[in-house]
Amino acid sequence: GEKGLELLVPVIQQFGQLRVLALSKCGLAGDGHSMPLLASVFLCLPTLEDINISGNPDISDKGLEQLAPALEQCSQLKTLNLGYIGLMSCQSLLTISHLLRQLSSLLNLNANNASFGDCECDEALCIAVKEHPSLADINLPYSISEDVKGNLRRHAADPTTALKRLNFS
Repeated sequence: GEKGLELLVPVIQQFGQLRVLALSKCGLAGDGHSMPLLASVFLCLPTLEDINISGNPDISDKGLEQLAPALEQCSQLKTLNLGYIGLMSCQSLLTISHLLRQLSSLLNLNANNASFGDCECDEALCIAVKEHPSLADINLPYSISEDVKGNLRRHAADPTTALKRLNFS
């Protein structure tokens, strides 16, 4: 949880060449100090290639929004796992869409088990995925609209695109 993260941050920050940061299922929450602490970690580790914060359902839409500016600075990021965190709104879809535009090195994105429901913002995500130069593997929530799913499936079937694996769960 937050207390463990507070103790861990000074240690993590000493490893400036760290490439993988796995904080799955460790009780991170979108309120309190967890997100600013985690953002400070991202900012001091420019070589991060893999970030896994999945399985922390208390990271909310607000939490992702707080992390986004720091995530944007991870210019070598190849894998971002946001699975099974508490993303529930169109704002999260817009935040993920914005991150895709900023993280040109990203190869894998997992945002499964989010529950966006009927969201008019999912087209923005579709456009960001289509425009991304290297995204090869994406796992999105089943709640994405059928139109966007079809659009992304057609994009994944195009042999000239980087996208090779598309999953909705």
